[in-house]
Amino acid sequence: MFNGKYIALLAVCVCLVPFTLSVPQLSAQTYTTIDIPGAIETDANAINVGKSIAGFYFDSNGLSHGFVRSSSGTVHTIDIKGGSNTVAYGINDLGQAVGWYTSNSDGLVHGYLMAGGKYVKVDPPNSVTTNPWTVANDGKTIVGTYVSGTDGLFHGFIRKGGTYTTFDAPGGGTLTEILGVNRGGDMVGIFFDANGVQHGFELQGTTFTQLDFPGAAVTAADRINDRGWFVGLFGASSSGPFTGYINASGTYTSITFPNSTETRARGLNNAGDVVGRYTDANGVIHGMLRTQ
Repeated sequence: MFNGKYIALLAVCVCLVPFTLSVPQLSAQTYTTIDIPGAIETDANAINVGKSIAGFYFDSNGLSHGFVRSSSGTVHTIDIKGGSNTVAYGINDLGQAVGWYTSNSDGLVHGYLMAGGKYVKVDPPNSVTTNPWTVANDGKTIVGTYVSGTDGLFHGFIRKGGTYTTFDAPGGGTLTEILGVNRGGDMVGIFFDANGVQHGFELQGTTFTQLDFPGAAVTAADRINDRGWFVGLFGASSSGPFTGYINASGTYTSITFPNSTETRARGLNNAGDVVGRYTDANGVIHGMLRTQ
């Protein structure tokens, strides 16, 4: 565990910014299914400039394994030594990946950073569960969520150079998760308000903006690229089903994998390629890639 310290984020400004809703696709899109051979479920969570995809899959025994899939289709499985149920949620343009696993020794969920074939533990102080979601393209910032051993609540965290900053959404309830960060330091995520309703958010410096897909009861903002575009999901209730979306320059566009019953957009690169997951008519979950 790093010897980090907490730094309070002060003078947070809450802003509600209107966005434009655009449902029609403006250009033709190509959708591709991503399935790991032998898996009973595949989730594609992040994509970088080289079109390498990070995610996880469940094997026939119901155990999860992280993976990085190259643009040519070669799959590298990630299983942390001494742990089980490894998942990968982020990959940057340097090929660094982040995710988490369950330790066989203490039974806790720990975060990790994979860089150059080596794994480094990512755990904020006093955490009992850590979920790193994204590592920025410059490799300097990792963001995620942790559960505090003190209050048992979900807090967002920012890690720079081994120093951890805790972030809680202003006026929020029991949960804040920072899910994405770009090279410029802009962040997106989700939070529960005082009534327990889930919203997305964007954090630019100290300016906090609540994000809600127009007309939706539940919104998540999962990833943001270096152009400021972000992706996520929305739905009529917290139990789903959900529809994915991309917000490019302030305009929301829904994302639905053809013939699916649910689609979740999880990650995007600077070219606007989007990855995520969809559920088919038989209830099977597949990874997806949407290219321009």
